[in-house]
Amino acid sequence: MPRLPFLRRPAAPVTGDRRGVAVVEFALILPVMLLLYFGGVQLQDAIACDRKVSIATRALADLIGQNQSGTISAKEVLDSLNAATQVLVPFASDPSKLRISAIASDDHGRIIVQWSQGLRMTPYRRGQQITAPTSTITPGTYVLLAEVDYAYSPPVRFGNIGPLTLGDQLFMVPRNTDKIDCPDCQ
Repeated sequence: MPRLPFLRRPAAPVTGDRRGVAVVEFALILPVMLLLYFGGVQLQDAIACDRKVSIATRALADLIGQNQSGTISAKEVLDSLNAATQVLVPFASDPSKLRISAIASDDHGRIIVQWSQGLRMTPYRRGQQITAPTSTITPGTYVLLAEVDYAYSPPVRFGNIGPLTLGDQLFMVPRNTDKIDCPDCQ
């Protein structure tokens, strides 16, 4: 009976065989590396969306604040609200909620809404008292308050990162006039 070549020498001890160690190490490290990679991609996407929300808030306040006549119509405000959603691209604009309000502080420090208009967000009522940081509005001043909220959902669900509500608000003084009236806004 012929002898098989692999039976010529005695079996080498298992501890001395290093073949396959890299495959085992790779199998152990792969889940951690995938977790870091996909988690990093999701985190970067959420940070990019949050930045877009801040830029949209700034754009909304700036669009209204550039008014030169001191009067604006509800349609012009709605056009500015819709234009500000375009800043969110490449993120969908449907989950966004925007509101622009003109607010004034009286001599007693109360902050009163002069007018407000929203896109998928309820506007404040005219004459409603709201709270704002006291360092932002001094008595007798008039400012615009732009607010944007965004319901962010990751493009690919990975782990427990679910829908996040991203939001920003910005107070801005009108650029060319002391105040901007909107007679047909709320």
